[in-house]
Amino acid sequence: MLSTLKRNREYVPLEILQTQYRVPYESLKKQIGDTATAFVKEITLSKLMINPDVSLEEQISVIQQAITTSGMLKEMSYTLSKLYDVELLHRQALKLRTYIEDALYPYIALQDCLVVDMERVEDTPIIYNTITQKVYENGQWSKQDLDLHGKLLIYVKSSPPMPAATEQINNGF
Repeated sequence: MLSTLKRNREYVPLEILQTQYRVPYESLKKQIGDTATAFVKEITLSKLMINPDVSLEEQISVIQQAITTSGMLKEMSYTLSKLYDVELLHRQALKLRTYIEDALYPYIALQDCLVVDMERVEDTPIIYNTITQKVYENGQWSKQDLDLHGKLLIYVKSSPPMPAATEQINNGF
């Protein structure tokens, strides 16, 4: 589809595309836009982790704010309509997903806890996140299946981050 649009724009004057071939030209642009939107949504939002203990509306607002402040939608639009580069669009969508995940991180971090084995209370507790199912060891998070049966989970009492604080974190203060 993109190659067809590019070829049309290179070889047919824009005025003719917008008049004589208006219906198929607009249809092609809409089809490309719809396909690109579905592609970007799948990359940025599929299997996105959210905190079930925090309002979904609040987290959606944070996601929307991250998308808006990232400026990525404008970049992706340019990539599609002027550069016709699907690989670059894919990289930009992955970058946008990172912005979204970073914005949601304070909500995910609310589920960080210490896991104490009640049969071996003298052992050092494990730092664990119940949403990501990752263990924090040696300065990094790693996926680990953890049997929580017979374990005590200790959470730090905390409230969800304020949207303004999240914005400051994402913008580097």
